[in-house]
Amino acid sequence: MQNNKKPSVMFVAPSAYVLSGLATWLDYMEPGLGSLGWDVTIGLVEGPRHHRPEKYIVGHAHRSWYPISCKSGTQEGRLRAVEKAISVVNPDIVATVNMPDAILGAVRSRQYGRPELKVAMTVHGIQPDLYEDIGAYGDLLDRVFCTNRLACKLAEVMGNMDAGRISHVPYGVEFDGPAPRSEPGECLKIAYVGRLEQDQKQIFDLPPIIEALETLGVPYELMIAGNGPDEKQLRAEFGSRVDDGRITFLGFISPEELQRQVLAEVDVLLLTSSWETGPIVIWEAMASGVAVVSSNYIGSGLESALHDDDNALMFPVGDTGQAAAQLQRLWCEASLIARLRQAAYRLIEERYTIAVSVANWDRHLKALLEQPSLASAPRIGTQQASGRLDRLLGGGKAESLRSLIGSTGPDGGAGGEWPHSHGTTEYGNESFWTKTEQLDRRDAEGAAE
Repeated sequence: MQNNKKPSVMFVAPSAYVLSGLATWLDYMEPGLGSLGWDVTIGLVEGPRHHRPEKYIVGHAHRSWYPISCKSGTQEGRLRAVEKAISVVNPDIVATVNMPDAILGAVRSRQYGRPELKVAMTVHGIQPDLYEDIGAYGDLLDRVFCTNRLACKLAEVMGNMDAGRISHVPYGVEFDGPAPRSEPGECLKIAYVGRLEQDQKQIFDLPPIIEALETLGVPYELMIAGNGPDEKQLRAEFGSRVDDGRITFLGFISPEELQRQVLAEVDVLLLTSSWETGPIVIWEAMASGVAVVSSNYIGSGLESALHDDDNALMFPVGDTGQAAAQLQRLWCEASLIARLRQAAYRLIEERYTIAVSVANWDRHLKALLEQPSLASAPRIGTQQASGRLDRLLGGGKAESLRSLIGSTGPDGGAGGEWPHSHGTTEYGNESFWTKTEQLDRRDAEGAAE
C-alpha cells in the first residue's frame, strides 16, 4: 500500500434484505470510516431475481457502491463476479458479510496477481453453519470480525481460528445524550421489535407473558414491530386482544419509523430471544431512554453488557412468569425505570455508540493491514457445477457460455442466488447449542469490558 493512497475496504453484502440490522450497520459504517480517512465501497451482490442492488440502494444512500452481478446462479459465476468487482474497485481489504463465495472469489483474486489483498469475514450470528464456514475457510482468512464476544469465542473454539486473528467489533447506535422522558401513564406501554419467528426470537412466549401480566393486574399496551413466518399464528394466539386495541401489529418498519412510532412512545422494550449478537434494537432502546426487559439469551453472557437490576431487567429464556414479574416491577416501583435508564445511558455512551463502533473498526482494520500476509493458503481453482454443460465443456468454458447466452438457472431463493453459508450443520443441532451455552456462561462475569 502506497503512503499517499487512502486505505480501502470493500464490504461484500447481500442486497435482498432492504430492511435489516446488517443494512443499518452498513449505513453508518461507510460514512463513519470515510470520516477517518478510509475509501469504503459497499459491494452489493446481484442475482436475476432476489438480490437487486438498484432496489436496495433506494433506501440506503451509499456514496460508493458496486454491483457484484451473477445471473447464472452457479458458484463459478459468483466467484468470477467477485473477482471482477475487486479488479474494478481495487480494495486493500475485502470483508464479506454472510457471503462465503465472496471469500473464495477474493482469495482467487489474491492468488492471481493481488498478493497483498487481505480477506476477512464478518460474523453477525450464532448459527452453527457460520462457524462451520470459519472452520472450512480459516486457512484462507486473514481475519474474522465478530460483533459479539461469544461469536469471537465460537470462531476460536468451533472454527479453529487463531485468537490473534479474531476481532471484537460491536454494533453502535446514535446517541446524543439523555433525552427527556415521561414516566408510564395510564398503562405500561411495551414494545416487541424483531422478526416474527419462533426458532431464534421465541415469539410464542409473548402470549403467555401477556396472560401472566393480566393476572398480575398490570394495565398494558403492546406494540409489535416486525414480520415473519409465524405472524399469523401469533395473531391467533393473542385472540381478541388485537381486536380491542391492547395489541397492535405494525408490520416491518424503517429505522426512522421505529424511533418515531415506537421508541419515542413506549416505556419498555421486551426481548424474548434464545440468542442474539447484539441486538442493535436493545442499544437503540437504551439510547432512547426506553427500559429493557430481556431474556438472558445466549450471547449476553460473555458480552457482559446487560446486568439485571442495574441497566436492564432479565429473566431466563422461556420463563414467561418471570418475564411478566419483571414487567410488573416497572409498573409498581416508582423510580425503577429512571434508575435503569441512567445506567443504560452510561453503557451506551461507553461501549455502543456509532462513534465507538467506527473507532473500533478503524483500529482493527488498520491492524489487519499491518498484519503479515498468510504464509501459505490453499489454492482456489475453477468451481465445477453439476450441469450437462460442465460435463461437456468443463466448468470454466461452461460458465463463459452461460454468461454469453444469459442463462439464469432455476429460482433457488435469495440463498440460492448467493448462499449465506456453505455449512451443512442443522440449525437445531443440540450439541452445538449445548456447547455454545456453556461457552457463554463460563466466567461471563469476568469477561473483559
